[in-house]
Amino acid sequence: GQERAVQAIEFGLNMKSPGYNMFVTGIEGTGKSTIIRDIINAHAKKLASPGDWCMVNNFKDEFRPKPISVPTGKATRFCKKMNGLIEDLKKELPKAFEHESYQLKQSEIQKKYSDQQKDIFKNLEASAAEKNVQINRTKTGYQTIPIIENKPISPEEYLALSEETRGKIEENILTVQSEIDVTIREINKISQAMNSQVEKLMEEIALFVVKQRIDVLRDAYKEGTDVLTYLNEVQDDILENVKDFIASPEAKASIEGLMFQAAQPSFQRYEVNVLVDQKSLKGAPVIFETNPTYHNVFGQIEKRAYMGTITTDFTMIQAGSLLRANGGYLIMEIESILMNPFVWEALKRALQNKLLFIEDVTSGMGYGTSSLRPEPIPLEVKVILLGSYHLFHMLQNHDSKFNKIFKVRADFDDEVEKNDDTIQKYARFIARSCK
Repeated sequence: GQERAVQAIEFGLNMKSPGYNMFVTGIEGTGKSTIIRDIINAHAKKLASPGDWCMVNNFKDEFRPKPISVPTGKATRFCKKMNGLIEDLKKELPKAFEHESYQLKQSEIQKKYSDQQKDIFKNLEASAAEKNVQINRTKTGYQTIPIIENKPISPEEYLALSEETRGKIEENILTVQSEIDVTIREINKISQAMNSQVEKLMEEIALFVVKQRIDVLRDAYKEGTDVLTYLNEVQDDILENVKDFIASPEAKASIEGLMFQAAQPSFQRYEVNVLVDQKSLKGAPVIFETNPTYHNVFGQIEKRAYMGTITTDFTMIQAGSLLRANGGYLIMEIESILMNPFVWEALKRALQNKLLFIEDVTSGMGYGTSSLRPEPIPLEVKVILLGSYHLFHMLQNHDSKFNKIFKVRADFDDEVEKNDDTIQKYARFIARSCK
C-alpha cells in the first residue's frame, strides 16, 4: 500500500544528475527500512561493480598520499604484487651490480678519470719544480715547501736567507698556490664527471632490471590509468634511490661496541594500502551505516605511539562507509547523523563537491599532532536518509543547502486504501510475522 513512496524511490534511483539524493520520511513501523533495502538491492544488482581504491605514497610530497583507482577486485592482488616486486628487486639488483661485466665497466671509468687526475697533478708538480717549490699532499690539503739545491729547506734555514731571496721564494709560492687552486677545481670537476658517469652506468643497469619486472605489472593492469601512472613513479623513484637496494658490507655489520645496527633504508614508501576491494561484490554496493560517526562514515588516519611520540603514515589510512559505497548507495538514519558532530556538514560538502577527503578532524580544530592530508577521492554515490517528517521539515526550512542536495522525498503513509488487495496483503503480513 506504499505505491507513491515506491515510485518516488525508483524515480530517485534512476536520476543520474547530481543532487538527486533521497530523504525517506514516515513513522516507525511503516516498513521504510525493509522496502528501501529490497528496492535498492534489486536495483544495484543490475549495475556494474565500481573499481577498487588504494592509497599509495606521493613521491613528490609524502604528507599528501595519493588515492588510486584499481580495476574491480584486483586491489589486494596488486598490493601483494607490489610487495613481491620490491622483495625481488632487493635480491636481483645487488646481483646485477656484483656481476663481472658491471665491475669491469666501472673499473674502466674510474681508471680513465684517475689517469686524467694524475696527469694534471704531474703538470702541477713540474710547474712547481721549475719555481723551486715542492708540493706535499696531506690529509688536510696541499703543503708548499721551498727547495734550494734540490733539497727542501727548514724554517730556520729559510729565516737565514737574505730578504731578497725570501721575497722571490714567497712570490713563487704564491704563484704555485694559485696553480694548486686551479688544479683542485679541475680535479673536482673530473671527480664529478666520474661520479656522473658511474651513476649513469648504475642507472642503465638498474633500468634494465627494474623495467623488466615492472613491465609485467603494467601488462597485468593495463586498463588502470592510475596504476600505470603510479608504476611509472615507482620506477623513477627506484632508479633515483637504487643505492638503497645495494646494501654495503658496512651497513650490514653492526656498529662496533654498540648493540644496534646501522639504520637500514625503508622500503615502506613502495607499499600499497588497500582501502576498498570489491572482489566479492555483484553489482553496485549497498551500505547501511547503522552508526554514522565521523570516522565510520568518512574514514580515519590511525596513529601509533613509538618511543614517546605519535607517528602515522599512508599505510594507516582507513576507509569509511562513504568510500565503500562509492559507485553505489549509502543508507543512514538522519537522527543518528545529527547526533554525531561534524558528520552532517562534512556529508553535505562531500555530496556537493563530489569529493571525499579522508582527514584528521581533530587536527583541523587545532587539537592533536599535525597529520597527513591525503588527496581527495572522486565520489559518485547516492545517499538515502531515513527519518521523521519533523526532521525533514526542520532541515528544509533551516538548512539552505538541503533542498539542493536532497531533491527526492519518499513519504511512507500510515494509512492505506481499504480494498480486497490490501486486506489480502495485510493478512499475509500477519501470517508471516506469526510464522
